[in-house]
Amino acid sequence: MERFRVNGLVAKAPRRWGVVGRLQRPLYANALYLWANAVAMAVGGFAFWALAARLYSAEEVGLGAASLSAMTLLATFSHLGLGMGLVRFLPELKGRGPSLLNLGLSISGLMAVLASGIFLAGLPIWSSPLSYLREQPFHAAGFALFTVAATATIIQDQAFIAVRRAGYLLGKNPLSLVLRVALLGFFASLWGPFGIVAASGLASLVGLFIGLSLLRRALPSYQPNLVLERGPGAFLHFAIGNHVADLMLGAPALVLPIMVVNVLGSGQGAYFYVGWFLGHILLVISYSLALSLFAEGSHDRASLAVLSWNALALALLVVGSGGLLVALTGDKLLLAFGSAYSREAAGLVRLIAVASLPSVLVHLYLSVQRVRKDIPALVSLSALVALVTLGTSYLLLPRLGIEGAGVGILAGYGLGAVVALVRLWAEVKRAGTVALALLRSGSRKEAGL
Repeated sequence: MERFRVNGLVAKAPRRWGVVGRLQRPLYANALYLWANAVAMAVGGFAFWALAARLYSAEEVGLGAASLSAMTLLATFSHLGLGMGLVRFLPELKGRGPSLLNLGLSISGLMAVLASGIFLAGLPIWSSPLSYLREQPFHAAGFALFTVAATATIIQDQAFIAVRRAGYLLGKNPLSLVLRVALLGFFASLWGPFGIVAASGLASLVGLFIGLSLLRRALPSYQPNLVLERGPGAFLHFAIGNHVADLMLGAPALVLPIMVVNVLGSGQGAYFYVGWFLGHILLVISYSLALSLFAEGSHDRASLAVLSWNALALALLVVGSGGLLVALTGDKLLLAFGSAYSREAAGLVRLIAVASLPSVLVHLYLSVQRVRKDIPALVSLSALVALVTLGTSYLLLPRLGIEGAGVGILAGYGLGAVVALVRLWAEVKRAGTVALALLRSGSRKEAGL
């Protein structure tokens, strides 16, 4: 295969295959599997929240949504970036794959127990409306167990991506989603808002056990075991640094539902969560393709430049088309949840649809830096997006309602995209200066100077 240089990197020139051939390339194939998984999650989530809006009051939906956001936030904190570490290092440490996977599951599971205990103990301080989780021991124990399952699922899903078996996600997640919707109706008359938490948590547990059996097919030498030891230093350093960046970038999605409940009340929290859920689908599209880029770049570092351009072109096409569709039909899609949801959340959905375009550049830029193991670049840009999003949202929520959070999301990704472009332009100029200097040096040598 012909090779050429892009920004100082030797890259493979892609073969001019047909459409089917292109879609079979790992970058596109894994992205398509991740998108299919995202679509399944979106359809399942749409059905879940549409049914919840009809079986539960707006206040119960708001409390249940905030509780699930808190559980997801704890799981995101507890996995410590070890799943992303697997994506980056399994191509380099293939023989230690099963051990690294068990290490990630063991450490993150223990962290989830600790984090959920601290969260439940301090509920009166950081979110008094969610104190209902402490009222019964069964609720508290269930919340902690479900947090462990959610944490392990993150590691498990990223392990499939690390071994280029993203298609296996479709072997477990759709079944989990169907069970989630079925349990929602069963628990509606039993536990109030905790019925929403229990339906989601029990479905996650079932999906986790299905995933463990699929992992043994994706990684034949894998056997689940408790492993508590120090892993490779570079692996842990990258995992923790990447984790800090992911926590910052993911914080708005997890903190905003709780912030809205605290500032505007549980009713508005329900409207926000449903609107955010619908708009967030577009952000997931760019994130999924960026994750595929990260996996393929880790396997083929020399082709990173070409892979990045291909990913950018595809992401802009898909996200741009999807954003236009959601902006035009979002209010009608929200009618599935009820006329009040359509009236209150349509503006939020449109703002997130606009924000999805700059999110493409942010997500792809971060994936490139993950392949390069540039932790400072990861952390600084993720922190900027998070701080601008949360700060702007907090200031505007009392004035604009839930649309204030939409403006915050747009401001965060918009400024992040500008910074990413400035950094990329600086790299291009720097690479051009170096190339020119080398060219001049070579010319002088040939002239005998």
